[in-house]
Amino acid sequence: MSLSDLPESMNRLSVTSSELSNIKQRMLGVSERLKEERKRLGLSQEMAANALGISVDSLYGYEKNKTNPPVSVLLPFSDLGADVQYIVTGVRSSANLPDTEQKLISAFRAAPEPVQTGILAMLQVVPVADASASDQSQDVKPKFMGKVGQVIEGDVKIKGKQTFKF
Repeated sequence: MSLSDLPESMNRLSVTSSELSNIKQRMLGVSERLKEERKRLGLSQEMAANALGISVDSLYGYEKNKTNPPVSVLLPFSDLGADVQYIVTGVRSSANLPDTEQKLISAFRAAPEPVQTGILAMLQVVPVADASASDQSQDVKPKFMGKVGQVIEGDVKIKGKQTFKF
């Protein structure tokens, strides 16, 4: 096998500054996510370092992006409850979600797009669509009336069959 048989990306001996910048940015993300996971687990640097069998200085170096955490540190960190997939890639592992959250995500993904948009709006993740773009008014608010319950106040158009179970 000669150098000409290798893919172009492997044939180069240099890395462009843009590629180097992307690599540095991704590694910076690893150090930030490592620290984020440690804090999510409620561990101080000293507690985490002791549990991982490393020095506090080593953990500090990983969290400050001075050196990359080796697999020998990430695997035991996973045993403590850290999401190693998230630390490395920035994408949360669904395996670490409680059953109720996994069911919620599955149901959300299976729902039609208008239902997904409604759920996100209800959770205030996305703004409610402009009233001119839909039949729904942005002035709709729940109105709480003590023990009576709640009613909707504002311009509301309900289409289709509605079922209310008490």
